[in-house]
Amino acid sequence: MAHIKQTIGNVEIFVIHDAEIALPVTRSFPDVPVEAWAPYQERFPEAFSGADSMRVHFECYLVRSQGQTILVDTGLGSSNTNPGTVINVGGGTEGELLSHLQSAGFQASDIDTVFLTHLHPDHVGWNVTRSDAGESVTFPKARYVGNQADWDAFDTPKDSEVFGYDWWADTMTPLKRLGVLELVTGETQLTSEITAIPTPGHTPGSMSLAITSAGEKAFIMGDVFHGPAQVTESDWVFHYDVDPDLAVQTRNRMLDRIEAENAAMAVCHHSGFGRVIRVEGRRYWQAM
Repeated sequence: MAHIKQTIGNVEIFVIHDAEIALPVTRSFPDVPVEAWAPYQERFPEAFSGADSMRVHFECYLVRSQGQTILVDTGLGSSNTNPGTVINVGGGTEGELLSHLQSAGFQASDIDTVFLTHLHPDHVGWNVTRSDAGESVTFPKARYVGNQADWDAFDTPKDSEVFGYDWWADTMTPLKRLGVLELVTGETQLTSEITAIPTPGHTPGSMSLAITSAGEKAFIMGDVFHGPAQVTESDWVFHYDVDPDLAVQTRNRMLDRIEAENAAMAVCHHSGFGRVIRVEGRRYWQAM
């Protein structure tokens, strides 16, 4: 798969693909009438699969800043690393993060920091690897950065209450046991160009990365948005938004900031970077 690379000032960002599935819009956005999707299917055909399904990407982002290599999220995972999610969310689809990371010119040992936008199972899937020798972190030299509020919300046995199956013991608990997990609250600087900022609503501790370098700006957001239609329809609520009202507030706040700062933006379930443009007074996603 071709790898998208974006440069923001002195920061290099690579889109690293893990997996892709088709998800019915009625399952993703149960309160949105099917016919309301028609203008977005016409405007963004690459974001849909058939008449009534979204093309849901599980994308990770590799960011290089000031000598640091940061991996944003670890995707769906594989049946070895995150079996419940591969079966229940991916429908058996296996993640390919490690092979795509390698084809982009990187090894797991190159990663200094794994930044987890939030702790839902489809964003932490490659955290841990298992073999006959036991379990180990997939990215052996990295610290893993997540949010304390998400840990508190999903720590076993609460994880099974969210999606109906356990994923925590496979993907998160080992990080703490192995001493590589750093739980943060509030804004946290990863480099002088990269800052983790709170963007709650989808989960209590959802975070995004704000990138500022050489006069240019960008944001990498986890599940603040689920595809380009939500840039226009910011009040559309995704099925798994734990606090729908706060999720809408966060989307609108981030759209205001992105416009004001003329920033690029990327999300984890739609591939590549875009900008927010205005057409007849309405906001739209425009791919870069």
